Amino acid sequence: MLILGIANNDTAGACLIDGGDILTAVHEERFTRIKAHKIWPTQSINFVLSVANKKLEDIDIVAYGWKAGFNEDYSLNLYVERVIYECIHNFDNINLLKKRVADEIINDKEKRAEFDRFIVDNRLKSKVCYIDHHDTHAWGAWLCSPFEQTLVVTCDGRGDFVSLTIRYIDKGKETVLQRETTIDSLGYFYGRITHLLGFKANRHEGKITGLSAHGNPQKALPLMKKMIDVKNHRLVANCGEYYVPSYHGYSTTLTDEISKYSPQDIAAAAQKHIENILTELVRPYVDNHKINNLCLAGGLFGNVRLNQALKENLGIEKVFVLPCMGDEGLPLAAAVTAQWRESGLRSCFNSMALGPAFTDAEIELLLTEQGDLTVEKPANMQESVIYLLKNNHVMGFFRGRMEFGPRALCKRSIIYHANNKETNLWLNKRLERTEFMPFAPVIAENLAELSLVNWSPADKTAEFMTITYKCKPVMLSMCPAVVHIDGTARPQIVKNEQDPFMYQLLNKWYTLTGQPCLVNTSFNRHEEPIINTPHEALSVLREGIISAINFNDLFLVTRKNDAAKDN
Repeated sequence: MLILGIANNDTAGACLIDGGDILTAVHEERFTRIKAHKIWPTQSINFVLSVANKKLEDIDIVAYGWKAGFNEDYSLNLYVERVIYECIHNFDNINLLKKRVADEIINDKEKRAEFDRFIVDNRLKSKVCYIDHHDTHAWGAWLCSPFEQTLVVTCDGRGDFVSLTIRYIDKGKETVLQRETTIDSLGYFYGRITHLLGFKANRHEGKITGLSAHGNPQKALPLMKKMIDVKNHRLVANCGEYYVPSYHGYSTTLTDEISKYSPQDIAAAAQKHIENILTELVRPYVDNHKINNLCLAGGLFGNVRLNQALKENLGIEKVFVLPCMGDEGLPLAAAVTAQWRESGLRSCFNSMALGPAFTDAEIELLLTEQGDLTVEKPANMQESVIYLLKNNHVMGFFRGRMEFGPRALCKRSIIYHANNKETNLWLNKRLERTEFMPFAPVIAENLAELSLVNWSPADKTAEFMTITYKCKPVMLSMCPAVVHIDGTARPQIVKNEQDPFMYQLLNKWYTLTGQPCLVNTSFNRHEEPIINTPHEALSVLREGIISAINFNDLFLVTRKNDAAKDN
């Protein structure tokens, strides 16, 4: 069964699956070069069909992770209860609630109409599977996880009038335990803090997570509780002066209160607050179901420190975060969910290397035209990479199929050694990124237990850089460039069977230097998507951002007389 998943809202894209195989997936931003492009994904759809040598008429199901309306089974009652609560406690806020619902209807109506036009124009109406937004997140996470029995938590800004769900799934049978409205949204709360600290809401929340480790959470925690908190085991926002369910609209009262604290303390308080809230909401269900597995999906769980906190606070043994956790993952999540609903078949999920690739012949032909660059085919690429890293060269890796999702996982990555704490300053500056943002380590599986506290081979989510761990002494002393100020790191763990080149490279590096990891950060310019093509990689090289590129573990390209090294 051939299933096409499509998303045309935040970070548009497409995914194609066939039976148990996830064939390919890609984001439209990688083609248009506009980060998080909210557009109809024409190029993505064309690409995934071309990979499988298929046409639209060959598709059996088109899956879409938005129903774009109230679900009659629960949303209407959920909102009626919420409006009654607001009428009783603060009737003056009713217009804020009305605006939230109206804004959501307007946005979803436009994007749903765009999708429906595509369906009608291509005579696919009988093949459409509309899936509730948070059902898409939840089932996508469970279906891609290694678990049979688990709690699943979804949380984001909004989606089909819901911002949070908690459910229990046991061998494909679901019990929804809790839902919360988009009025009471932790995604909006964290996004508003992002804006108040001078960053872009719904884009730069990761910067708040990085900044939070530099502050004292207790100072501003009472202010956070004025915005949104748990009451009688329900998530309730204090709409009005302190909170609006939107990324827009900030009262003078709120901005004045925020200004009394340092940005570090505000970030720390916001981070601690979402950790506390979700722990409080989820804990009773963990206790009741005696569960040791937890699946997480939705944009809020791009917060790697939150994911660690939930694991530790709840005493959970295994956590799986869908690697494409936010709305960028809807094409994949919708496709695997539609497949499950239609056939009961669970997709085989092991890798996020699902995007475009360029053959050795295509790359070689391009490189013959680059007279200003030095092109080699080393007899041993790993030894050549190690030599360059030892001599402080910043490397770009362009290897095989591009990653799907927000993380660079050594297919389109910038690689450097991790033994100098100053790297975080000068390399972030070169990349025009915020200096307090930590780099991530890539670690071979056999070196992970040596490096990370409480890491286990069963931690599949660590393969995708979606959770942090406390670092062991060898990381603190030998790899300070990837250890955050709070002593944590968000690793990518590499298995030999999945990426033998990287696994062997990392082990050779460790043998030579005693350093159990390398820096892995995304191969892109500031505020641009991860690179897609060899041309884009070469342009970054020519700008001096990096000094060498490993293409497909075969070609090594450097600038002639290059000096782009660690300063």
